[in-house]
Amino acid sequence: MERLTLKNARQELVVDHDWTAYFHFNNQHLLFLDYSEKGGLSAEERKLITPSIQAFQLGEGSEGRYLKRAAKRFAERSGYQRYPEMMDCFIGEENRHSQILKKYMEIYGIDCVSHHALDTVFRFLRKGMGIEGEIMVLVTAEMIALSYYSALSAATHSKLLKTICSQMLQDEYMHVIFQSETLHRIYSHRKPRANKCMAVFRWGFMNTVLSLVWMKYRELFRKGGYSYVRFSRDCNSCLMESMRIARFGKI
Repeated sequence: MERLTLKNARQELVVDHDWTAYFHFNNQHLLFLDYSEKGGLSAEERKLITPSIQAFQLGEGSEGRYLKRAAKRFAERSGYQRYPEMMDCFIGEENRHSQILKKYMEIYGIDCVSHHALDTVFRFLRKGMGIEGEIMVLVTAEMIALSYYSALSAATHSKLLKTICSQMLQDEYMHVIFQSETLHRIYSHRKPRANKCMAVFRWGFMNTVLSLVWMKYRELFRKGGYSYVRFSRDCNSCLMESMRIARFGKI
């Protein structure tokens, strides 16, 4: 599956986009998932995807209580009154992802997990830096997910899983734009030097996380047609697009 890029969004300006309307429209136009499909995933493929799909299913699901509070404080501070409602819609979409993966896992007897080291680190970092930390960590995970779901789709013969991955990719690349627009609102009220420092931090954080993800799930990525070079290149390319939105407010 070809990696989606943010330019596929068919919109250049993202500032003041009606994200609430987008999320409602998107949830009314989802791909059909045929859960009656019981075949298509061999025992070997099941073993291959289990560790990563358990981790991503956990990562997609959260009540988002801290994120909601951070969004409310940001709205009060910035005057961006629509933001909490937009964030509620985003969290709802992430929870839908988690439930979709859980339902697929149940079909093949793959257990859900309640804890994962990388997810624990992500949640800790998000809570330590306010709304900017929340968004920076979230958007990094979403950019990595673009490559992950592309690899997952290519790694098995399951038609249902391929359709799930297609839906995830459509959703996630719009999430990257949504979160990058929030960063633009933060950056536009801060000195350029501070923004440059954050850009360096984002680059370092991305490359640290993608290295950890590769070490943990490299067999799945390789089966899905990814080398480390390709994985790193795609993630960093998406990061550069996200940084451009954060800086200029457009793709």
